[in-house]
Amino acid sequence: MNKLKRLVIASIGAVAFLVATISGVSANTNGIDVASYQGTTTSYFSQFKSYGDNFTMVKLGGRGGGEGSHYVNPKAYAQIHNADAVGMQTGGYFWAQVGDSVSEATYSAQLAVQDAQNAGLAKGSYIAIDYEAGAGANKANNTTAILTFMDQIYAAGYKPMLYSGTYYVNAHIDLSRVNARYPNALWLAWYLTTAHQATPPMQYFPNYSNVKIWQYADNHYGVDGNVMVVGSIDNDKPANQTAKATNRPTGQQPAKTAKKTQYATFSGVYVADYWTKYNNKMYGVNIDMSIPVIDYNNYIPISAMTLTDRYGHKLRNQYIQGNNGRMEYFTLNGKYKVISQTATTINVEIGGEPVSMMKSFATIK
Repeated sequence: MNKLKRLVIASIGAVAFLVATISGVSANTNGIDVASYQGTTTSYFSQFKSYGDNFTMVKLGGRGGGEGSHYVNPKAYAQIHNADAVGMQTGGYFWAQVGDSVSEATYSAQLAVQDAQNAGLAKGSYIAIDYEAGAGANKANNTTAILTFMDQIYAAGYKPMLYSGTYYVNAHIDLSRVNARYPNALWLAWYLTTAHQATPPMQYFPNYSNVKIWQYADNHYGVDGNVMVVGSIDNDKPANQTAKATNRPTGQQPAKTAKKTQYATFSGVYVADYWTKYNNKMYGVNIDMSIPVIDYNNYIPISAMTLTDRYGHKLRNQYIQGNNGRMEYFTLNGKYKVISQTATTINVEIGGEPVSMMKSFATIK
């Protein structure tokens, strides 16, 4: 992986307070992650089996930054096939330098699914978004992009996961939203040392909730060392059993919660791409939020929008400037009733009207 290795180590002093001994946490399953720099043969993976490693996360590809428009790991098929052949569980990851762009996140997720299928990664396997560079200035918008990627992975029949370093998470991501949608789906990197580590030092397990995999070393017999602290890769477990029942991105809710009213909140700062009039009422439209094909159901009543600067500070003048090419921003500060939802979309009541949008923007409770 293109990990935040040096940054993580350099920040040990600054983040030492994040690390604590966690009683009850044990190194139940050790594993590795590999990219095109690592081997592909059964003997290669058998060697790691002999070290006690029982799962492998394989780089599928990437987009953005040094990955270009679309990088595909040419060894992914052989690595997945041969790791599986020696009895190691397998998953995948995709470098997605999407920043806070929902459109980039959507496209990158499509590429990740394509790469997974071409590499023979079975449906129901985990695919992690590798998010560690290019973040935007707003945590909420970054998190929306990440959830957009994860929702697309989920909708394609795979199980989503988020990989990043603890420093990067603290600076750029709202983990509470990720954890609410996908519990126990975090893969976090934090290293005590860059020296060789044969086994994970569990007394230094990072003090975060919902961590499924801890990447504890960048030198475990020459590769990244990982330990799974919750469950397993669960390749044979359906994807729809991984998201939280009351917030999973699907229209199928458990019977006992079917009648419970849910509400959506929105924590980002959004661009008003254009303003429009419908039935003598004014509406704002954010294209990323909208569900193609755009119609009036994607329009947000202007009465619900608070005009802000790009950082979310409320403007004294709450009058729209109009479609004159000048960038305008808004927030949605209310609590909006959920009318219906699907794998990736949500229909909510805003200003007394139904508004359909991409689900990744919302926190649902």
